[in-house]
Amino acid sequence: MGASQPRHTHEASEQIWYATKGSGKLLLENDTTKPFKAGDVVRFADKDVHGLLNDGDEEFVYVSVTA
Repeated sequence: MGASQPRHTHEASEQIWYATKGSGKLLLENDTTKPFKAGDVVRFADKDVHGLLNDGDEEFVYVSVTA
């Protein structure tokens, strides 16, 4: 609740995020956001801007896989 991971990039790796509990917002490039909730999956390629904000009223849990 209120926790965040600031926008950032990875130079030479991709990530896949799988939300397992709660809801929040993806923090994307150009100050855009997108809803992200339990059951959603998202993939970020090399150099994609990404971050997360828990703006829900419960714990947000996700699994991050980096390759």
